[in-house]
Amino acid sequence: MRERNGFTLMEVLVVISLIALLVSIFIPALRRARQQAKNTICQAHLKGLGLGLLLYRDDYDGRFYMPKDGIWGSNQIMWHNDDGSIIDKDDSRSYWGVAYYDYVASPELFGCPSSIQPHWFHESKEDAKIASYGQNRYMRYLHGTKLIHNGANVTPAEFILCQDHFEQLLDDNGDMLYKQGKWNIPQWRPGGAGWDGQFYENAIFEVYRHHRTRKYESGHCNTLWLDGHVSPIAYSEGDDVPKRWYAGK
Repeated sequence: MRERNGFTLMEVLVVISLIALLVSIFIPALRRARQQAKNTICQAHLKGLGLGLLLYRDDYDGRFYMPKDGIWGSNQIMWHNDDGSIIDKDDSRSYWGVAYYDYVASPELFGCPSSIQPHWFHESKEDAKIASYGQNRYMRYLHGTKLIHNGANVTPAEFILCQDHFEQLLDDNGDMLYKQGKWNIPQWRPGGAGWDGQFYENAIFEVYRHHRTRKYESGHCNTLWLDGHVSPIAYSEGDDVPKRWYAGK
């Protein structure tokens, strides 16, 4: 009997089809595993930040840091000066995390691996990588469990310190997750006000950055609360997010 050399065209096509089938099965699973790993890292970073923030608060009579410029200070992404030194926490260009530099294990904790940084700050791409979380502006008014500007009380397990976001300071002008008018985050939805004449239709996509399957209607936002726990907030139009989570009651 004559030996057969090589494979027939049909056999090659069958093998290729099987490989394609296996790839189509495993790639989505690998993508999901990668997304889950990034989400786990993000939550671990926020938990680490929570420890540092609470240590700072304990050292400063139950208060978080308030910039010299008031509530609007420390509202950008910079960590470093041009010479590589740490920027002053009161510099108008500084990221809010700089104030807690000595209380966290590493500035890297302020970076989320799922963030794609679709914002307008271009001074430092490296600093932008560790400026992934938006700080609740009302956190700066907190003294113990009371907001000193309006006397509102907060419940530690239901008061937001910071969370995944497109902005570095959530200043309550249409950038928080509670419903404002038709829906939440109207400033950064497609067709919203934008900033300085620029529009960012991927802003919602960045806020709800984890486990995204559709651009505007999926994913969740990891959130650090005053009692130190971290939890996701799923995409919604704001009906399920009360304002007191940010501003107390």
